[in-house]
Amino acid sequence: MPPSERLDILSRPKQLPPGFREDRRSVYWIDKLPPLSGSEGTTAFALNNWQEGLCRAKPVNSAWRGEKPGPIWPVSKAAQNATASGRIEALSVAKSTVPGFTPERPIMTRVSDGAKKATASDRIEHLAKEKTYAPLKIRESFEFDCFIWDQEISRAARNARCSDRLEVLAESKRHHPNFQNARGIQWDVTDSAIKAIATLRLQQLARPKSRGKNDNYDPYRVTGASLHARATPRIEELSMPIPRKIRQKRVGGGAGAN
Repeated sequence: MPPSERLDILSRPKQLPPGFREDRRSVYWIDKLPPLSGSEGTTAFALNNWQEGLCRAKPVNSAWRGEKPGPIWPVSKAAQNATASGRIEALSVAKSTVPGFTPERPIMTRVSDGAKKATASDRIEHLAKEKTYAPLKIRESFEFDCFIWDQEISRAARNARCSDRLEVLAESKRHHPNFQNARGIQWDVTDSAIKAIATLRLQQLARPKSRGKNDNYDPYRVTGASLHARATPRIEELSMPIPRKIRQKRVGGGAGAN
């Protein structure tokens, strides 16, 4: 096939399928088109009996009389001449208070003459007196070891003997069997510690890190390759600050600035 005929075939538009219909009226995929109603070409609605029943409006109650025209309406003669029943009269009676109920007293009360002329009893006067305490025996520091304290201790307290239980509780707590007193700041080093020899493993750990033949190694020296290194475009892109945080440097203009 010549190239010109091949180009003519490729330039032709794609053919539509046999059942294709332009501008479908339904957005849902269906096996067949719905029935149409009338000349307008709209979709005909098909409802069952249950759906038609749900579409109907709810019927109004037969006893419903609509809303009243306003907050004030005429009262019928029957309502004006009506007589309340015994139950309604019993409910309309105000609730009685408790027999011992007393109303709240005002903030400013009136003191009766009896309260003004009242006299306190001996018991009340005794309770009204403030409590008195015996003065504390305070002695100077040099009097604590004085023999005069022994004269103030009663003979019964001197001859008192405690019970067996108190003696058990008064005993001091024993130390643990493995308890050892604190060592002194300076102590003698034992002969075994002086003549001790480190193991091979300790000698390996104590040996500094080997640098090979380079005995004059300087950890702060930068190699030539590191000095001439260049960052990749991606690293330069990541090292740039965020564009919204970049602030242009403002050139200061004084009195002589143009």
